Amino acid sequence: MARVVPFPMLPTASSAERRLYEGFLQQLDEEYVVYHSVDWVLASPTPGGPPIQGESDFLIAHPVDGLLVLEVKGGELEYDPATRRWSQTGRSGRHFLDEDPFHQARDEMHSLIEILSHQPGWDRWRPSYGYGVAFPDGIYDDDANPAARAAWVIDRDDLTRLAERVRQIMRQWRHAGRRFAAEGMEALQNALGLRVEIRTPLKLQFDEEDRRIVELTDDQSYVLSYVTKRHRAAIVGPAGSGKTILALQVAKRLAASGNRVLLTCFNWRLADYLREQVKGTPGLDVFHFHGLCRDVAEKAGLAVPPEPTEEAATKRYYEEVLPDVLSQGAKRLGPRYDAMVIDEAQDFRPDWWPKLMELHTHSQDGYLFLFADSNQNLYGGAVPEDMVDLTLPLPANLRNTKPIHEFVSVFYKEAEPAQGRGPAGRPVEILGYHDDDDQAHLLGLVLKNLELEGVSLDDVVVLTPSQLTKSKLRQRGSADGYELTEEPVSGKVLIYTIHDFEGLERPVVILAEIGERHRKDLATYLYVGGSRARNHLIVLAAEPVARELRQLAGVAQP
Repeated sequence: MARVVPFPMLPTASSAERRLYEGFLQQLDEEYVVYHSVDWVLASPTPGGPPIQGESDFLIAHPVDGLLVLEVKGGELEYDPATRRWSQTGRSGRHFLDEDPFHQARDEMHSLIEILSHQPGWDRWRPSYGYGVAFPDGIYDDDANPAARAAWVIDRDDLTRLAERVRQIMRQWRHAGRRFAAEGMEALQNALGLRVEIRTPLKLQFDEEDRRIVELTDDQSYVLSYVTKRHRAAIVGPAGSGKTILALQVAKRLAASGNRVLLTCFNWRLADYLREQVKGTPGLDVFHFHGLCRDVAEKAGLAVPPEPTEEAATKRYYEEVLPDVLSQGAKRLGPRYDAMVIDEAQDFRPDWWPKLMELHTHSQDGYLFLFADSNQNLYGGAVPEDMVDLTLPLPANLRNTKPIHEFVSVFYKEAEPAQGRGPAGRPVEILGYHDDDDQAHLLGLVLKNLELEGVSLDDVVVLTPSQLTKSKLRQRGSADGYELTEEPVSGKVLIYTIHDFEGLERPVVILAEIGERHRKDLATYLYVGGSRARNHLIVLAAEPVARELRQLAGVAQP
């Protein structure tokens, strides 16, 4: 059975496309990948030029036979040699087609090949490629003209023998010596944006999940294809469901189409990561929200008030003062962005949204895509459902191993439980301590054991719910000889607050300082903090909290 992307099929009014979709799915073998209703875009290779873009009803890829771009026309069709025009009869009556379907397929093929030719390694995996037309409602035995050959057509008689017919057409376009192979299939998927890979570091020794490639699932491919054909949507899902990956893909696609795009989030460390991922993408700005406030104010010539030292005033500074400065700056500068993509949208406060939208050139109906998980709401924000046209779910956790997923799912508050599709891994460890010195000693033992198992300290982060003034570990600065740092330094151990690390991840997470003082928000801390771990999660909790957590999560006593 072929892999057809997306699965299930996108909504379409074309019964011809639906029949072909089902036929390809059932009749082609597993070597084929069939893309339905796919589009592609690439920023112009020449400065200031228009982007290269195209779309196809179906794109069929095979590691040996290469690529086939297929245009589909349902209903009764007729070609008039005198006018060289095609007409179509369907439910709405008879009308002339705007373009010759064979020319249309040929042009789309050339635009796709132009994009692929800019992918790395093109000379190694350059495929055979061609085009065809499908007439699922009629019979097409004779060439309408020399450029509309019956040899390139799938008609009604072929619907029960699609495997044979597709092979025949693709092999007419074959070039000797060309072999697409796995490298080319992968380059195609990357160019279309329908596959994303996350590779965990090979130096980790956590069985085979460290070498596992996590691909976009059918759910993610469906969402990416669906939302990029619309203007406004909210995408919601649990931690590890790929929201940030999809946000990056959507932002890049919008920028490649010539839009000025803002990609923003709440966490400044996440913003640094996003900025690194889109480095060199023209027309795409990345800021965390409060960094955006300062940037807009400075560009508008406004003085940005300094951050106060008092805790109560600091809260108001970030919740009200900086957003107000953003609004003032936006009014001076005017709209700056054609599209906005917001990750961590659940952390944006309701009164921030109108101020943010003052930067949008089409604030009422322009491109706006929100990515959110209400279970990670650490700041009292809310997703503005009235600003989007639809909400799409991402139900599966792909990032965490199954034991980590099962642990954090205990603290997931939505009615519909998340699905865990990650690899098998080590059980979550919950270790108890009695006082601050005992915890520091315990952390040192944990770090030493990880090193003995071949784990690099660069792949470990310690997360705490406590700010610096209330964190004994952060004030101590070390644990049994292991230096703790808030800046990445080789040989030292990163320590952050759970808030600061939201949206990021590490192979190993050690949740520390989980005690009586945090009972009110304990579920949120354990869900958000625990889901940052890809491969292994260790929780250091004060007794008797540790004992209660073991019972609640079904974790065995160490």
